[in-house]
Amino acid sequence: MRIVTKTNLALAGVVAVAALLNFGVLETTIMPRFLDIESQAAKRNQSRVIEAIQVQKDQVAASARDYAFWDDSYLFMQGQLPDYEEKNVSAESLKALNVNFFLAIDASGAIRLDKGFDYSGEEPRVVQLLPGAELRDDHPLRRIPAVPDSQSGLVRTELGLIAVGYAPVLTTEREGPVKGTLAFGKLLDVEALRQSTRVDFELLPIDAGAKAADGVIETSDAIRTRTVIDGIDGKPLAVVVSKTDRLISLAGRQAIWVAMSLLAVGGALLIVTLAVLLRRIVIARVERMRSHLMTVADTGSLDPLPADGHGDELSDTVETFNRMAAQLAELRETLRRRDYNHGAADHAAGTLHNIRNAVSPISAIAWDLLQSEDAAWKQNLTKAMEQLADPDLEPARAQKLNQFVVLSAARLVEEGAQRKAALEDLGAMVRHVDRILKDDDAVSQSERMFETIDLRSCVATAAVMIRGRTGVELASDLPEDARVTGHRIPLEQVLANLLVNAAEAIDAKGGDGSIKVSIRQVQHAGGPALDVQVRDTGDGIPAERLGQIFEKGFSTRRERSSGLGLHWCANAVNAMKGRLYAESEGADRGATLHLVLPAPAASALKEAA
Repeated sequence: MRIVTKTNLALAGVVAVAALLNFGVLETTIMPRFLDIESQAAKRNQSRVIEAIQVQKDQVAASARDYAFWDDSYLFMQGQLPDYEEKNVSAESLKALNVNFFLAIDASGAIRLDKGFDYSGEEPRVVQLLPGAELRDDHPLRRIPAVPDSQSGLVRTELGLIAVGYAPVLTTEREGPVKGTLAFGKLLDVEALRQSTRVDFELLPIDAGAKAADGVIETSDAIRTRTVIDGIDGKPLAVVVSKTDRLISLAGRQAIWVAMSLLAVGGALLIVTLAVLLRRIVIARVERMRSHLMTVADTGSLDPLPADGHGDELSDTVETFNRMAAQLAELRETLRRRDYNHGAADHAAGTLHNIRNAVSPISAIAWDLLQSEDAAWKQNLTKAMEQLADPDLEPARAQKLNQFVVLSAARLVEEGAQRKAALEDLGAMVRHVDRILKDDDAVSQSERMFETIDLRSCVATAAVMIRGRTGVELASDLPEDARVTGHRIPLEQVLANLLVNAAEAIDAKGGDGSIKVSIRQVQHAGGPALDVQVRDTGDGIPAERLGQIFEKGFSTRRERSSGLGLHWCANAVNAMKGRLYAESEGADRGATLHLVLPAPAASALKEAA
C-alpha cells in the first residue's frame, strides 16, 4: 500500500474520528446551549408580556395619581366645579390620556361618576366600568394606603380585562382629609400588546373557583409558558400563555448536520484552508460587526449592517440586528412624536401665558388714557371756551377764564408728553407681542438657532411689562458687554415673566418694593456662563415650595395664575442649555431667581478683566 494511500486512509480515519468526536461534542455541549438559550428566550418572551401588562397598569396609575392629587378633583368631590366632567371626562380628554374609563368614588363608597368610552367603533360609545351605584366597604378600590400614592390592578368586564389605576383624592399638596378614590381604567388591547412585545400569546380568563397554576409545556415545535395573573382583589383572574417557536434548537440541529456534512466532504482541505476560512468566514465579519456596534454605541445612530449574503448564523445575527434596529428606530420615532404632542400643548399654553402677560399692561395703559380724557378740569376747560365765545361776557370774567385756559393749555402740553410716553410704551408692548407670535411661527416651521444676545437690551425690553406699576422700583447694573448665547425672543419672555412675578410678589406683600437685576460669572456644564439674578423684596417663597414652583400647574397665587409661567420658563431655559432655579429665605423675605445661561466663549466682562 502506497504511502499516499496510507496517508489518505489515515487522514480519512482522522477525519472520521474527528467527525464522530465533533458530532458527540456538538450533541453533548453545543445543543444543550441552544436548548438553554431557547428556554431563556421563552422566559424572556413571557417576561416581556408580563412587563407590557405592568406598563399598562403603571400608566393608568400615574394618570390616576396626577388627577387624584389635584385641587380641581378635590373640589369636584366636594360637589363644586360643575364643569369638571365636561372639561376632564370627555371622549377626547380620556383618549388623550390613553385610557377608557374615569371613576370617582366618594368616602362613603357612593360612585360619584363612572364614565368611559369604547373607541372600537367609528364613534366613541359611552360605557361604565362598574355595575351599581356604590361599593361595599371591603372593595379594593376603597382601600386607602398609609402613604398617599396610586395603586393598580386588573378587573374583568364584558369588554375584556381592564388595567385600573386608582389613588385617594387629596389636594395638590397631598393634604386631606381624603374625599374618596379616583380611578382610571384602560382596556387591554391584546393585539396591540402582541405587536409591541413581538410575542405570540393569549390572555385566557379563569372562571371563579377554577384552579390555575404557572408552568411550562414543551412540544417538538414550540414552548408554551403559562403565568397566572391576579386581579385587583388578589384572586386569580387570567392566565398568560406565550408561545415560543423552537427555531433556535431547530437552527442548532441544522447547523450540526451542516457542520458534519462539510467536515465529511471537506475534511482533507480543512487543515490547509482552516486559517484562511476562519479569517474570511468568521473573524473578519465579526470584526465588521464589532466595529459597527461600537459606532452605534458612540453615535446612537441605528444604521443597519450591510447584508453579507452568506446565509449562516452570522448572517442571521446581522438580519436580527437590522430588525432590532428598525424596531428601535420605530419606537424612537413613536416616542418623539408623543413627546412632540405633549411639548406642543405645553408650548401653546406657555405662549398664551406670555401673550397674556404682554397684553395686561396694554389694557391698563389704555384704561388710564381713557380715564384721563374724562378729567374734571378738561370739562371745565370746555365750559370756559364756550363762555369766552359769548360776546356779552364781562371783561373781568373773560380775563379769569383766559388765565384758566392758559394754565389748562400748559397742563395739556404736559399731559401730551405723558400721553406720548404712554403711547410709546404701548407701541413697544405691541411689538413685543408681535415678536412673540413671529417667533412662535418661526419655531413651528424650523428649529431655533442659537445666537449671541445682549442682556441689557433684553432686560430693557422685558422691563416695559412692569413700567406702569406703582410702588415697584426696578434697578439694573448690567455691564454693556454682558452677552449670553440662546434664543432672544424666548429669553425676553422669560425675563418678562420673572419681572412680572417679582412685581406681583411685591404687591402681595403690600407696600413699596424693589427689583434688582444683576449678573455674575459662573461655570455651567463645563463651560463659562452668566448667572442673571432677579432679586425682589416681595412676599418670598417658603422653603418647602422652592422645588415645586417650576412644576406644571403649580402656583402660589392660584386666584390669578394657572401655574404655567415658571414651568414654561424652565423648559425654555433648558432648551437654551441653561438652568433656572430659585432661592428665598422664607415668607416675606423676598426671593432671587437665578437664570444661568452659557456665555460666548470669546466674551469677557469688563469688571472681570
